[in-house]
Amino acid sequence: MTKRAFRVLGRNTPKVDAIDKVTGQAKFGADVKLPGTLSGKVLRSPHAHARITSIDTARAKALPGVRAVITSRDFPSHPGMADLTAAPTSKEGCLRDEVMAGERVRFHGHAVAAVAAVSNEIAEEALGLIEVAYEALPHVLDVEEAMRSGAASVLDGADARSAAGGPKAGNIAEHLEMGRGDVDRGFAEADVVVERSFKTQVVHQGYIEPESEAAYAHADGTVEVWANTQATYAQRADLALLLQIPLGRIKVIPTEVGGAFGGKETVRLTALCAALSQKAGLPVRITLSREEVLRATGPGNATVSTVKIGARNDGTITAIQARIVYDAGAYPGAPLRSAIRRVFSHYRTANLKIDAFDVLTNKPHVAAYRAPGATPTAFALESVIDEVGEALAMDAVEFRLKNVSRPGDPMPDGVVLPSVNLAELLQRIRRHRCWSSPIRGPDRGRGVALGMWTMPGGTTSCHVILNGDGSVTLVLGTVDLSATRTSLAMVAAESLGLDLDDVRVVIGDTDMVAHSDASAGDKVTYVTSKAVDAACLDLLGKLKRSVARQFNVPHEDVVYERKGFWVEGAPEMSSTLEEVAQESLRDGGAVMGVGSVSETFSDVAIAPNAAAHVVDVEVDRETGKVRILSYTAFQDVGFAINPGQIEGQMQGGVAQGIGWALSEEYDFDESGVLLNASLLDYRMQTSTDLPLIDANIVEIPSEDHPLGIRAVGQVPIVPPAAAIANAVFHAVGVRMAELPMKPERVWKALSADRRQDGAS
Repeated sequence: MTKRAFRVLGRNTPKVDAIDKVTGQAKFGADVKLPGTLSGKVLRSPHAHARITSIDTARAKALPGVRAVITSRDFPSHPGMADLTAAPTSKEGCLRDEVMAGERVRFHGHAVAAVAAVSNEIAEEALGLIEVAYEALPHVLDVEEAMRSGAASVLDGADARSAAGGPKAGNIAEHLEMGRGDVDRGFAEADVVVERSFKTQVVHQGYIEPESEAAYAHADGTVEVWANTQATYAQRADLALLLQIPLGRIKVIPTEVGGAFGGKETVRLTALCAALSQKAGLPVRITLSREEVLRATGPGNATVSTVKIGARNDGTITAIQARIVYDAGAYPGAPLRSAIRRVFSHYRTANLKIDAFDVLTNKPHVAAYRAPGATPTAFALESVIDEVGEALAMDAVEFRLKNVSRPGDPMPDGVVLPSVNLAELLQRIRRHRCWSSPIRGPDRGRGVALGMWTMPGGTTSCHVILNGDGSVTLVLGTVDLSATRTSLAMVAAESLGLDLDDVRVVIGDTDMVAHSDASAGDKVTYVTSKAVDAACLDLLGKLKRSVARQFNVPHEDVVYERKGFWVEGAPEMSSTLEEVAQESLRDGGAVMGVGSVSETFSDVAIAPNAAAHVVDVEVDRETGKVRILSYTAFQDVGFAINPGQIEGQMQGGVAQGIGWALSEEYDFDESGVLLNASLLDYRMQTSTDLPLIDANIVEIPSEDHPLGIRAVGQVPIVPPAAAIANAVFHAVGVRMAELPMKPERVWKALSADRRQDGAS
């Protein structure tokens, strides 16, 4: 695709909502203040696994100022969870049980009851008056132990179900197999075979804004909720199921989202707020503390994996085999499918076998986290790839370049990659100083790793309203994440020949816009830009017909450009956009353009996007501390609608990947209690920890999109952990097999290496 010249697109553009954000005018969940709003608080389980033998809420209800108290029995029964004494036996039952524990609590921090009161202090006091009797049950925290026969059952064994709904035995919710060819034959043909095992921990998305949501159950039976969510319409569907209310009687109003990264897709507090509001007859808002966020919301998953790769002496990979166990927490749904089909598309091989497991443990149910599951999966794959190249005495970039997937190659599930450009990125690295410059100084090393993602598809809707002055209002069904308001306003301005100031963007609620899928999976700008363009074309088509009626000519003869209409061949027959807008109010009514687009894939992936990262590190042998000296990220973005915004996405993904690699993990004690449920103890990277991140935007237009764009936000988090691990090896000669690579783990690995050298 030839890159087009654009008037608005492709230029660094400030956020259209920047003033609202910096002046505090933007409305986040905690800013929702309705007359009579009650404060909600949640009572949480002190056990990782226990049977609830009784709950007595009488004293809490009697406390002056308390307006409502709820337990799981206050949610209506439905077929997925008809019997409160049974385990949840469907996706719907798991959803209800996760929102509020039924017969059992399944992780420390599981919601057991909730109260609504006239103040936070009274609500907190009421929690202490709720008497809950527990019968402690055996629990399981380690995924490998959870898979063994006789392990404590998280969801009553055979009642555990996979995301697809099929029954599975024990704590294995799903066993997914993908591959092709014959790996045994492939390994027999190899001159070098490397097999290594890896382990990663639970991590949190680390969004700045703790969840805060509100609901108002009106006297007429309708429910309004103010949701801190990425998925407005999914939120409504889940609430309809949980509350047994028709969809049309629930209105979900999205608030601003202060960070999410996949962690705010599922229903969380709105169900509790709505149930409390139904009892109290007043609006209820619940705001979580940071401790509750870490203990009781969905983090990113842990993994245990083994990867085996064989290659010939000429560098050709002959086989790749992997066994990866994904820790789902207390309910099925770890992102194994999304991770393995992308990560194991990095390299071409005729022989591939992957066994992936979705395993239940007594921990919080995991949620998506930016390229879900891919960071720990790529850590394992790219570490072994690096070791195989080392064994063959091949340059790390050259070895990858020989084997990297190219357009037309299959993914593990057989879907074809139409235009993946990993090879082009590696060529650029090979020519760049980040790879060609020498590394000076002891205990310093350089590492490289790849990442790849494909857009998952989805449906999105919008409409464009023409105002009387010729400006437009763009109403979107997708929640704004990462300044998508700005990029989509730019698309509308470009399509309509307007200035950016002529476009106002509104994020609609579920009563304003047709169905739109979650703002997740990299699809917001990619899919919604198509819907915006369609809405703009629809609007212009209607306006051209209006002009054609005015001049009594066929509408095909009407031309539009830069706020002006005229009749082809008769320029004296002309009108400005503002004149047509005003005339439309008298001739046929106000004009609105509508756009709705669905993207699906069957046998071909949608607009694959590729990343390749290079990092230099220095390792302190005395302490094990890893210091990043420089970081360079390359990414194929197709077409950079707003380059500055894309650089921010790349740098943000790298920053989160560095945290995953070097410092972040959930630390559970033997009883399943999270010990580091604060940002003092859960060690996220700060600006003082991070290096300058050189973001290199590569633009190879996608044939799948009229503007040539590719998705941007997911893939930057995929390579960092692997690239840093490979750099550590090249600095001090030890392969790190566990994340995070905290100083004590690196020091222990160095000590073990020294002992091994001494023994030999």
